[in-house]
Amino acid sequence: MKRQYITSGRRAVSVLTAAACAVTLLAGCTDTTVPEEEALSDVIPVEAQTPAVGTLTLKNEFVGTVSPEESVYVIPMVTAEVLNTSISVGDTVTAGQELCKLDTEAAELQLASAQAQYNSAAAGVQAAEVGYEIAQAQYDSAVAQLDVQNEQTQRQKDLTMYQMQMQIDGINDGIDDINEQIYQLEEDREDAKDQRDDLNKARGRANEYAKQAQAAYQAAQAAVTALEPQDYEKLQEVKAQFPDEAAYEYALKQAKEQLAAAKAAYEGAQSAASQTSAAYEQAKAGIESIDEGKEKLEDSLSDTYKTKEQTETVKNLTEAQLNIDTQAVQDISKRTAALGVDSAAAQVNSAKVGAAGAEVAIDSAEYQLDMYTLTAPIDGVIEAVNVKEHDFASPQSPAFVISNKNTMTVTFGVSEGIRGTLRVGQKIQVDRNGKLYDAAVTEIGSMVDQNTGLFMIKSCVSTPDESLLTGSSVKVTAETYSQADALLIPYDAVYYDDSQPYVYVAENGSAKRKDVETGIFDMDTITVLSGLTTEDTLITSWSANLREGAEVSVQMKTESEADGTETAAGEDADGE
Repeated sequence: MKRQYITSGRRAVSVLTAAACAVTLLAGCTDTTVPEEEALSDVIPVEAQTPAVGTLTLKNEFVGTVSPEESVYVIPMVTAEVLNTSISVGDTVTAGQELCKLDTEAAELQLASAQAQYNSAAAGVQAAEVGYEIAQAQYDSAVAQLDVQNEQTQRQKDLTMYQMQMQIDGINDGIDDINEQIYQLEEDREDAKDQRDDLNKARGRANEYAKQAQAAYQAAQAAVTALEPQDYEKLQEVKAQFPDEAAYEYALKQAKEQLAAAKAAYEGAQSAASQTSAAYEQAKAGIESIDEGKEKLEDSLSDTYKTKEQTETVKNLTEAQLNIDTQAVQDISKRTAALGVDSAAAQVNSAKVGAAGAEVAIDSAEYQLDMYTLTAPIDGVIEAVNVKEHDFASPQSPAFVISNKNTMTVTFGVSEGIRGTLRVGQKIQVDRNGKLYDAAVTEIGSMVDQNTGLFMIKSCVSTPDESLLTGSSVKVTAETYSQADALLIPYDAVYYDDSQPYVYVAENGSAKRKDVETGIFDMDTITVLSGLTTEDTLITSWSANLREGAEVSVQMKTESEADGTETAAGEDADGE
């Protein structure tokens, strides 16, 4: 289809034609007659210019969505009641700032249980160390005794007997110390039993509350079922009990909200009952740990009694056989004392391992306790608050959403053709209600979005302000198609014969048609890929009589008038 154009130059030709016609009519009032072909000049005045080589760059506009570059969800690690929170949407927070506190009762019970276990294990370490000191004392005493025996002769028997009696006295002191520690552990056990009994009562109360919450939840379910029966006739009967449909919907909504609240209370009660039961079991474990410590002390006491018995036997043998076989007795005593030291050292190591394990349990309980205070992981602005005082926070949903808005991301979709023209780092412009921001492309999507059929492009606005709200829509302008070193001519200079573009050039005072191959274009300028050169005189004005071979009078455009075709911006040739 041939495209028609009307420009200012063409309008001037039309006016001249109309004027000529008017003169002809006036002349008709006289006897003078002028033939029509003589009234119009055969020479067509046209404007022309030589094609210029330059670059045509097109810009496209897209709709983008604003989002923060960094956004985090603060999710509770435990399920507990919210005690307090003073954070609201729009508040600015810093990393580490407290957001809200949760009820720590269960965690504190767990920590107390772990502390009790550690105290018991520490007591076991002390008992083992006393046993080791006794064994070491026994060994040192035995060696000292034997050394004295080697150095003394006449008074050896009396001195040996004295030292061995001192050794027995030391063992008796050790026995007294162990008995005192056993007594202390028994008192600790009584305290632990009291704590266990208190936890057992608390467990009973928690289970009772869970039953009550379950009953309330079932009652709420029944209320919803009564208001919303499956049978249509029954449903109509229920609705008939209300003044109107709105009243019925309001009652049904209230019943469902009560059902949701009862369900949350029931789940919270179940969680509290489970935590209390766990604390009760830990208290029982603490009593068992104390019993184990007591058993170890009793074993140590038994060993000490055996050591005492051995020492008394050695004393008797020494007294009877000192002068007969002193060296053999000395060797036996040393080996016996060394075995006692080794055994006591092993008991100390075992007790320390148990204490270290109990200390790890304390660290774990303290870590759990820290989870009941939610803090901000980053600096930013609060975008959402999903908890409130006396609600139950849980790991199933984020309590807060925090966004760092120091840098904002604008995401927009483009076609596959335009995607190939963009590059990472390319500068683009973002327009939010007339306010312009400089941005740069940071990511070019490689997969088509299933909802839009477009490729997603991400860009970064490094100097955002409060106008760039999260989720708001903006206009994005980006340079897309470009052709360099191309012939640039006015868009209106191209004509079409069906789908074949062509232009007119002036050669030797005549118009000549030239078929051309065109490229991209905008409202004013189009590129020519072939069929035209910079040596041609391109006719740029329109005339109804312009055709192949028509005589033309050429008026060349000035250089400044022709420069307007060298660079331009607008739609791309594909209409994308």
